[in-house]
Amino acid sequence: MKKKEKREADAAKKAQKEKLKQDKKNQKNAGKTTSGGRRPHAAVSSRMTLDQLNQLAEGSDQIKHMEMCDLSHQEIAQLPDRIGLLVNLKVLHLYDNKLLSLPSSIGRLVNLMSLGLNENKLGSLPAEIGKLKSLTLLDLRYNKLQALPAEIGNLKDLSKLFLRFNQLTSLPNEMRNLKSLQVLSVRNNRLASVPDCLGQLTTLEALDLQHNNLNNFPSVAKLEKLDNLDLQFNILDELPKGIGNCKLLKRLHLKYNHISTLPPELGDLPILEELDLEGNRLRTLPLELCKLKSLQKLYLSRNLLPKLPEELGNLNKLQELFLNDNSLTSLGSVVQLSGLRLLDISSNELTQLTPQISQLVNLHELHASANELGSLVPEIGQLKCLTLINLNDNMLPQLPPQIGSCTSLKKLNLAGNLLVKLPDEIGLITGLQQLVLSYNKLTSITSQIGNLLGLIELNLDENKLGALPAEIGQMRALEVLTFNDNEINDLPDELYNLDNLRLLGMDGNPLEDIPPEITEGGSQAVFNYLGDRLQEALEN
Repeated sequence: MKKKEKREADAAKKAQKEKLKQDKKNQKNAGKTTSGGRRPHAAVSSRMTLDQLNQLAEGSDQIKHMEMCDLSHQEIAQLPDRIGLLVNLKVLHLYDNKLLSLPSSIGRLVNLMSLGLNENKLGSLPAEIGKLKSLTLLDLRYNKLQALPAEIGNLKDLSKLFLRFNQLTSLPNEMRNLKSLQVLSVRNNRLASVPDCLGQLTTLEALDLQHNNLNNFPSVAKLEKLDNLDLQFNILDELPKGIGNCKLLKRLHLKYNHISTLPPELGDLPILEELDLEGNRLRTLPLELCKLKSLQKLYLSRNLLPKLPEELGNLNKLQELFLNDNSLTSLGSVVQLSGLRLLDISSNELTQLTPQISQLVNLHELHASANELGSLVPEIGQLKCLTLINLNDNMLPQLPPQIGSCTSLKKLNLAGNLLVKLPDEIGLITGLQQLVLSYNKLTSITSQIGNLLGLIELNLDENKLGALPAEIGQMRALEVLTFNDNEINDLPDELYNLDNLRLLGMDGNPLEDIPPEITEGGSQAVFNYLGDRLQEALEN
């Protein structure tokens, strides 16, 4: 300890010397003049309070040369007119205050390039906002704006406009003049429609209008630079016209609308990587969708699809496919998508998984819960990359021994099936961390389960178990062990070896071989009792 204190003291002395040296250097530099004999004006970057702003002398060097002013997080309810004195200001932060309005003097900040007004209580903007013609970023998120002034259209250099989480019911037609706009976000407002002029903003790269009440949308045929279009959570019944012209589109989000058909031109998007159509009314998919050769993520959950086109198997770059909550009875060509890493087919009408599922050699997650699966094909064991299998709420009476070949598994959920026993090969999945076997018909557990030394959670609730194997006591990583509502009369003393156990669920078992005064004390009392018995056995 003494050596450490000496080192810390020496380091502190060295730091102090360096600071003094730097202070002298700064003082020396501050005294330098330009070749004309005048000291240069440094650009001032200032975090200040409202009082400090009010104390600035008009005409002072600080007023003249301040380029950044940060007045955020101060609960300011009213901005003083003198803000207009900062005529060379380029960046003004006013976010997270309580501003109800802006003074008209804001219009004097003609050099302003970035204005942050998010998280205030602004109900409107002054017309003078249109005088800020150098503005490139305007952030108005989380206010109470119900409309925008027509003068917003004067901001010809504006490239980013954030309006999300306001109360806007319309957008002004003057926005057609925002010829430099690249990012427009108006999500979470009250728009029932948007002006056709949005389709004329040819510089747009990202357009976000999710969580509104839009029932139609103007043509996007001229938005050839669009990279991201987000229209999810509206009431659109079709895709925007001209979508096929957006050749640079990478992400198209349309989840939770009323779309029942997809246009053929959807297939004309050569670099589309993500397509989200969850929660619509699709009954069929156009063959053209299968031309999206760059597609990596496809969300078709919660539609009305009874089958998939065979050509879907041509999407060889697809990595994530969500088909849950449809009416599928077969996987079809999905098994040809060898690049898939995640497949969700939960809540369909599948009665079996085809042996060809073995082709999904890169699959990491398989979600197939809430189907009618009566068996699990042995070929499941060929999916060596699987880290998660979710098969809960099916009709599986047994598991194939090949399940033990899925040695990368971390989570296995088999709850709500008809399992009577587990294969011994379950013990080969030594990296397993979570095993859920509740609501089955298990009468015993193989002793090989004791090999799952990395298991953290084991759920055996609601089965017909008469005993637990002593080998469970070898699973020292266990933190959660529950076997509520079974038929167990006694517990193995070896459970006491589970040093990391934080939850032991045993309610609803007879436990007749354990004294009632112990069971009445709860799981901790039972745990301690097992420890006493174990110690007694060792001593004997």
